[in-house]
This record gives sequence, C-alpha cells and structure tokens, in this order.
Amino acid sequence: NKADPNDPSPVDMHISITRDDDGKIAKMIASCSDGLQYRGAESDLQVMTSELRNMLDTTNAPIFGIDTEGFVTEWNQKAAELIGFTKEEVIGRQMPEEFISAHHRAAVKKVLANALQGQDTANFEFGLFTKSGMYKILLLNATTRRDATGNVTGVVAIGQDITERHQFEQKLSTMASDLQRLIDAVNAPIFGIDVSGYVNEWNFKSAEITGFSKEEAMGRDFIADFISPDTRDIVEVVLTKALYGHATANFEFPITTKSGEVVEVLLNATPRIDSNGNLVGVVGVGQDITEKKKAEVQLKRVATDLRKLIDNTNAPIFGIDPKGRVNEWNQKAAEITGFCKEFVMGRDLIADFISDDYKESVAQVLNNALNGQETANFEFPMYTKQGRRVDFLVNAATRRDSDGSVSGVVGVGQDITERKAAEKESKTLANDLAKLIDTANAPIFGID
Repeated sequence: NKADPNDPSPVDMHISITRDDDGKIAKMIASCSDGLQYRGAESDLQVMTSELRNMLDTTNAPIFGIDTEGFVTEWNQKAAELIGFTKEEVIGRQMPEEFISAHHRAAVKKVLANALQGQDTANFEFGLFTKSGMYKILLLNATTRRDATGNVTGVVAIGQDITERHQFEQKLSTMASDLQRLIDAVNAPIFGIDVSGYVNEWNFKSAEITGFSKEEAMGRDFIADFISPDTRDIVEVVLTKALYGHATANFEFPITTKSGEVVEVLLNATPRIDSNGNLVGVVGVGQDITEKKKAEVQLKRVATDLRKLIDNTNAPIFGIDPKGRVNEWNQKAAEITGFCKEFVMGRDLIADFISDDYKESVAQVLNNALNGQETANFEFPMYTKQGRRVDFLVNAATRRDSDGSVSGVVGVGQDITERKAAEKESKTLANDLAKLIDTANAPIFGID
C-alpha cells in the first residue's frame, strides 16, 4: 500500500514463497521498491546511447558494423562520405562480397571471421572501390560486438583513409628504387658506412674497381679491410668528421683492391641523415683517379727532364710572362750574360737588359709572340754584367698554358758574337783585297 493513494509513482514488488515439507505455502515475504530509480537509469542509458550514436555518425573516421552473417548493420557519415554509398544504400548488404576488392576480399573475410570468434585485429590494410569507381586504401581495426549478455552479435570496424599516405609511400618507394638504380649504375664508385664504420652501401663501380662484390663488402669494416695501413689515420679523420656533420670534398686516398693493387680515389664524404634528422652514417662518392695520378707522375717526370734539358742545353734560353718580366733563365744564359738566375727572375727584360737602341725592336718581337705571332732568327745585342756586348740570334715562340691561353714568351738563342766578329773581319779582308786588286800595277782578270 502507498502512503498516498493518489501518488502515481510506480512501485516494484518482489514476492518470495517458502513451503513446508508437504509443499504447502508456509510463508510469503513481499518487498517493494520505488521504480523511479530504474526508470531514471533507463533514461540515462538512452541519453548515453543517443550521444554515442551521434558521436559514431559525426566522427572523422569511417565506421561500419556487420552482424554474424556479414550483413551491414552500421554505416556512419564518414563511411558514406568516403565510399560514396549512403547508409540507406548499404544497410543489409553483404560487406565483403559487395564492397571489398577481389584482391583483398579473402583477407577481409578472415579478419571479420576472427572478430566474430572474439579475436580482434588492429592496423589491417585493405582496398575497396568507391561508388564512383575510385580505389581507396583503409587501415582497419576490427572489434567483436557483443550484446548485454556477452553473446557475439557482430563486428564493429573503425577505419582510417590512408590512400594519400599509401600513394606517398609508393612514390617514396619508387624514388628510393630509382635512386638505388642510379647509385648502382652511375660511373663513379659510391660506398656507404654506418656509424660504426661498417659498409652498408657498395655500388657496381665500387665492386668493379676494387674487385670485391657487394656481397663480399657489405658489413665489413671499411677502414680496416680496404684502406692501406699508412693512410688509415687520415681516412678515419675524414669519415669521423662526416659522422659529426662535416662534409669533405676532393679528398684523395688509396684503396686496396682484392688483388692487392692500389687504386687512387678522389672522394667527397657526406653525412647520411635519416628522416628524423639523425646522423646514421656516411656516403662517399668517389672518382677513380689512378690513371690520372699515373699521368701526373709521368708529366712531372717529363717536366723534370725538360727542366734539366733547358738548364743544361748549350744554348741561352729565357722566358717572360705577359707583363714582360723574366720567368725563365737557364744556365747558359747566366753564363753568357754574367747575371745569375736569382738576380734576373721577375725583372723587366727590356727595361733592365736591352740597350736603348734595340728596346723598341725587341719589344715588338716579344709583343708579336704574346699575340701568337712567332719570330725566327731575330738578332739583337745584350750587355753582360761586365759591360761587354754580346750578340744573340733568337727564335721567339709563344708560350701557352694547359688551356691553350698565352702565358708568355720563350726565347731560344744563339751567341753569335764571335761569328759576327769573324764576319766583320772577313768583310774587312774582302774590302782590302778588292782595293789591292783595283790599285795593283799589273793587269788582273778572273774567269768563272
């Protein structure tokens, strides 16, 4: 009984019956409770359900659900937006058969079947086609759905559209493959080491010039196994600097081949940095300069031989730069003039060593040579340190550098002082003989 018969509030009554040995009712206990608290709880549950439904519909992730037969029972707004099918078009249709690409259908069925057996799956990738025929890649978490009594009623799947990320990853993968092919095919030795100095990159050219295949080189200590002992310290300094972020360009070092020969390499060592900005190793891009080094040695040998020839030849040789300053003066030139090489080098040839009456003509010959016009058998005098006149017969030739640009003039001479004196004496004798013939008091005639 209620205290107030006009109070419409519901009352829940529970009756317990106790029976005696004969099965007759011996006792009956009745308990009552106010049903408002249960109705309030039901109301709260309805509010929570509504809020959850609203959250599922408006969340920025595609969510769908299926029952135990695989028919769609849940399809939120994001799923509709992403796939193009409205909720009304999807509900009640077979999920794997009608919406999953054939390539991924079996795998998706297995994931959903596992979830129906209580085995959840996280971060499962699969592809499906939208209503317009576009291909989308989703990252899926599939979770078992249960009712109030704990029985499995279906699966809820929460996805993430990773189509753009997947495309970006594919582009990165393509770029990485292209880069690897470029590294392998480029006509320059390229190697890489990790922070411990072990080889983790070895292209075809490195294998070709060293004789070690990629399989033989990978994982080996670069310095210990490929660098000769006398240069290990300096190579280690360069690679260590690169590991601390300091690149080195045009560093020459020898590398030992499989056959024990030495290959000279010109190297650029660059830090290798991962996507997080961490230094993870060194990349070395080299150039095989073995033949170049051999050519340089040969050129030095030739230059040394030529220098000896110039110094020891029995002809005076001098050279000037484009400004007319002496930059070559061999031993014979020093012997004839009395001016040593140290005294002459860097001085103005015409101003300091040519007499005034020949300055203009000598300057003209040298200027012509500086403009590529060479002169042969040009005579001019010079005065020695002791003031004695010396006559030279000179060939003035243009001097060029390795690029073909004019770098000066070289003059190869001949001391004709004695010859000039002999010619003068011969001419005097000839004149005297002619006078004698003309003034002789006897008839003189000649025939050929």
